[in-house]
Amino acid sequence: MNPSLDLPASRVEGLAYDRALGNRRPTFSLAQSLAAAGSGWRSVRTWTGIRGETVATEHLAWDQGLRSVRCELPTIGETTEAEVAALPAGGFEVTTRLSSRRTQGQTRTATLRLPHPPVTLASLPLLVAANWRRLLAGETLQASYLVLKVQRAATVTLRLAPHPEGGSVVRVTPRNLILRAIFGSTCLYLDPQRPVLHRLEGLLDPRDLKPGGRWIEYLGRIEFDQPWDLSALAEGGRA
Repeated sequence: MNPSLDLPASRVEGLAYDRALGNRRPTFSLAQSLAAAGSGWRSVRTWTGIRGETVATEHLAWDQGLRSVRCELPTIGETTEAEVAALPAGGFEVTTRLSSRRTQGQTRTATLRLPHPPVTLASLPLLVAANWRRLLAGETLQASYLVLKVQRAATVTLRLAPHPEGGSVVRVTPRNLILRAIFGSTCLYLDPQRPVLHRLEGLLDPRDLKPGGRWIEYLGRIEFDQPWDLSALAEGGRA
C-alpha cells in the first residue's frame, strides 16, 4: 500500500521573524507545499522578501526518507543539489553539487558517506512526522544535517519533550560544540500527541552576503498561518 495515497496535497504559509531584531517585524514570508508523488512525496518551500521576490527555494523528494534536494538562493547566486542513496551495509551516500560565487559559477561535485539519515531545514518537519511514534516513545534520534553550501554534513540529535506551555517540542541539536554554540537548537513546536506543527524557532533557510563575501545567517521564529497536520507521514514515511 502506498502511504502517500492517504495524504492529500497540502500547503502552509507563514512569516519569519529575525531574532536579532528588538521589534516584531516580519523579515521573510514563506510557503511550503507537500503532495504525493509515486511511492513518496514531493515538497517545495519558498521564501520571499517584502516585494515578493524569491529569496530561497528548496525542492525535495521524500520516500521513506530524504531522496533528493535542490536549493536555490538567487539573490546570492547559489544553487546546490544532493542525491541520497542507502548503502547495503548501512549508512548513506550523498552526491552533492554546488554552484556559487565561491566556485566562480562552476559546478563542484562532492560525495559524502553519512552514518545517519540526511536531513535539511525544509525536510525537518517530514523527518519528525515520519518518526513520530519513536520520538513519542522517548527515543533519541540522530540525523546527518546537510550543509550544502560547503558540501558537508553535521550530526544532529532529535528529542521530544513536553512543553511547559502545553503541546510538545522537538529539539534538533548539533553534536558539534562549536555549531551548538553558534546556532543552538532548532525547535519544532507541535501538538502533544500528534505531529501537527505550529511554529519553528532556530536557523532559517535564507542567507545573505556581507560585502567581503562572508555569509549572514538568520536565526529566528517561523509562525504558520494555521497548524500543519503531518499525521499521514507517521503512518508510513519513516526514514
